[in-house]
Amino acid sequence: MNDEETRKKEWEEIFRDIGTKFRKEAARLTGAEETDDWETIGQKMEGKVRAQASKVVGGEPEEDWEQIGMRLQGNVKSEVAKVADADESDDWDTIGHKMEGKIRSEVATGVGGETNDSWEQIGKRIDQDVRVGLGKWAGAEPEDDWATVGHKMETKIRTSLRDWLKGE
Repeated sequence: MNDEETRKKEWEEIFRDIGTKFRKEAARLTGAEETDDWETIGQKMEGKVRAQASKVVGGEPEEDWEQIGMRLQGNVKSEVAKVADADESDDWDTIGHKMEGKIRSEVATGVGGETNDSWEQIGKRIDQDVRVGLGKWAGAEPEDDWATVGHKMETKIRTSLRDWLKGE
């Protein structure tokens, strides 16, 4: 056997030993036998992961993935329903509408509106608050439109820059 063939055999043996060591470690982690093939180890790993996932969502270790998914959906729906002030038995559409209503109400009152304001009313109120706030800084009147506010802001900024440049 020449040097090239010897090196090749050595590497083959190293890779075979690495594969054996990995399989033994995976078998140990999953509760499989060291001599089990990868398919068996994979099945045991899936079973172990599935059982753990089932426990996390409040199920029994023997539940299948579909049952785990349904339980998880129920858990999420229950939590979202609580936040939305909805009933757990409501369908997702109803929960979504209640959640939207709750968010809209909180935003409306947060900007000084009424709990039953529409998104359009909320948007107009925010637009007005921003326009009036910027306008006040620029010397505009509360009833001024955006064009007037923008012009007064431009004038104030230009004047401030000129004053600053004169000061140097």
